[in-house]
Amino acid sequence: MQPEKIGRYEIKSELGRGGMATVYLGYDPRFEREVAVKVLPPELLHADPQFRLRFEREAKIIASLEHHSIVPVYDVGADDDQPYFVMRYMTGGSLSERIKAGILSVEEATRIIERVGPGLDEAHSKGIVHRDIKPSNILFDSKGTPYISDFGIAKLSQAQAGNVTGSGIIGTPAYMAPEQAQGDSIDGRADIYALGIILFEMVTGRQPYEADTPMAVAIKHITDPIPLILIANPKLPPGMDMVIRKAMAKDRDDRFSSSKEMLDALYAVMRGDTTKLPPVVAPKTIQGTLIQKPVVAKKSFNAMAVVIPVVAVAAIAGGFFLFNGINNRPPVTEAPASTFTSAPITETSEPTAEEATQAVTLPAETATEAPPAATETVVSLPSFGGADRIAFVANNEIWVMNIDGSDLEQLTNDGGTKNDLQFLDDETLLFISGKTIKYVNINTGAEDILTSFPTASSLNAFRVSHDGKQVMITLNNEVFVVPFDFEQMKDVHKKSELLALEFCIQPEGGTRAASPVREALWSADDKLVAWLFRGVDAGNASLQAEQVSILDITACTPAAIDQLDNFPALRFPVEGYQNRNMPDLDWDGNDLFVFNTDRRNNGWGELYVYDWTLHKGYHINPIDGACCYRDARWSPDGLYLLFAFQDLRLGSEAPTLLYYVPYGEIGTGTGFTPLPLDNFFKNPKEAPQPALHASP
Repeated sequence: MQPEKIGRYEIKSELGRGGMATVYLGYDPRFEREVAVKVLPPELLHADPQFRLRFEREAKIIASLEHHSIVPVYDVGADDDQPYFVMRYMTGGSLSERIKAGILSVEEATRIIERVGPGLDEAHSKGIVHRDIKPSNILFDSKGTPYISDFGIAKLSQAQAGNVTGSGIIGTPAYMAPEQAQGDSIDGRADIYALGIILFEMVTGRQPYEADTPMAVAIKHITDPIPLILIANPKLPPGMDMVIRKAMAKDRDDRFSSSKEMLDALYAVMRGDTTKLPPVVAPKTIQGTLIQKPVVAKKSFNAMAVVIPVVAVAAIAGGFFLFNGINNRPPVTEAPASTFTSAPITETSEPTAEEATQAVTLPAETATEAPPAATETVVSLPSFGGADRIAFVANNEIWVMNIDGSDLEQLTNDGGTKNDLQFLDDETLLFISGKTIKYVNINTGAEDILTSFPTASSLNAFRVSHDGKQVMITLNNEVFVVPFDFEQMKDVHKKSELLALEFCIQPEGGTRAASPVREALWSADDKLVAWLFRGVDAGNASLQAEQVSILDITACTPAAIDQLDNFPALRFPVEGYQNRNMPDLDWDGNDLFVFNTDRRNNGWGELYVYDWTLHKGYHINPIDGACCYRDARWSPDGLYLLFAFQDLRLGSEAPTLLYYVPYGEIGTGTGFTPLPLDNFFKNPKEAPQPALHASP
């Protein structure tokens, strides 16, 4: 019978029932939102006390994984001695459903891995392995942002896991790494293997290994060569085969060490740069017969030790603490209900192919896991989104603080104007003050001049490339792209000295390099640039408008600069753009730009995100949909957004607040808390112009 309430949560319906847990759609009256409530069936508690221990461990594991890529846990408790925990209710369906709807492009697949990969890396850094990564465990919210679900069968790869007996082999045969299928100890590279299979499936529409039984699928993962993805989909770029072979290597030592490493390879594929792809260990060839590199294992492989448990358990268990997409509407129940009838399995029984994608728990051979290696306790700064510190301008001075707003320090004390902040390395922060480029050491506060252009009419941008080899300088409303040498730059003070350098781009009449560029940004690979400039409005030739052009400058010739896109122009309507001003701009270096319009206080306005690969703009206004914002910055991993906010509803009394929030949670109703800088900014017209310091 369905309960009416669990804890304070009103139960509306059952979403699904797995082998070890039931998930309900609930309502939280305190926060007035729908939630997913997961409970352990009472009969299992009485039948086996270990189930309670596993359930409580599952809740603790998920609760410890506070990451924007992981379905968040809101609450953990017990009702009538029945444990439960409460998770966000995901309404956007699963990746499994999206794959069934059609093959994804390489760009779409990369974007999904780009969002969920950091969550896996975070879990692995804590010694947690998911063990059941698959499309039905990647869920989407109402905005289409993917999250990882069901860390419930995760296994701590360190000593604490040894306190729970009978853990056995856990996972889904269709996505199970060879060492996992053989019952060997595993680490995060088993999840990377599964991520490689998901990538294969996203861009081909099918799994790499298919068979009629879970038994056959498990054995294929251990013994069969890695299928050629270009045969499954000949339209894919050639580099995809190298990525798949690396991700799905039989020997874990030959795989990507992290999802970030895998992403870097995918970025190289999209750029067509096969020279940046990681090496793949080639399988041995003997007399024309393909022999895979043997898998390193602690014990020899016995096929029947895998085959028999897979078949038996797949038919009767259906999973270990499954969430598996049942946190969606319409309800999806991947595992069989706890009440069912089934003919006993005999040697001639043939489970369906679909059973190969069900999560199973296999009995493991008795083995003693090696104790974890001793580790040092390292005190480090808090880090979110790949950043650990924020530098910003307030009251005409530069300040720096930890990413959570703690340890605020003043770096400068001269009262001069400052803009275009950029971290050059772990210690050095560059900025423009008038016509001078200065730098300050964020650890010691030591400040000095890099160079100055005293005779220039204007100096708007000084932006060093990510690899530190080039710098874009906008001087006198002209653009220069020249080699960057820190010491050499100290001797450059005028246009003629810039032209004397071995330049890539120099101003040339009639070319884009002669545009009045106010901001200049590099792509992640330093091959493309984005220039914010004032020019003829694309929608009205009688008007001048600030706009952004995305340009390919790899030819290093002004006349050959190739414009790839321009916005907002005719791409999308922009609220608050009547004066055609765009006070600030930032780029994640890949797909997304963020900018604000000019509605009040000399540059505060509506906040927009633009995806230049899709030519789509999004009006986001993260704080209750209210205006006004400026100076938004992407985090180094592109998953967080830093921005300044003044609440228009408070009129002239609105304080300047800084927020650092998960981008994927904007628009979900999540309440964001500003960084602790109450009444810190004295001038409401001042631009904070923050810069994020990448974590080491």
